[in-house]
Amino acid sequence: MVAVPILFGGVISIGIAFTLQVVAQRDAKPAHAAILLSLEAVFAVFWGWLLIKEVLTPRAIFGSFFILGGIMISQILGKKG
Repeated sequence: MVAVPILFGGVISIGIAFTLQVVAQRDAKPAHAAILLSLEAVFAVFWGWLLIKEVLTPRAIFGSFFILGGIMISQILGKKG
């Protein structure tokens, strides 16, 4: 059925997610907005797996963990310096 991916791509990812992203970034500091944008791929992998049952390759899983881990390390070490 083609309608589900089209609705997901059109309504959820563009309509809802983009609107929430714009609202969240309106008052965010530039550094925080950049971090949220770099997490976009991680969110896409997670929600694709959760909502439309995408099969994740080990490369996608490890890539997401590396992105998330890098962001967490930069935030933890950045606050100390």
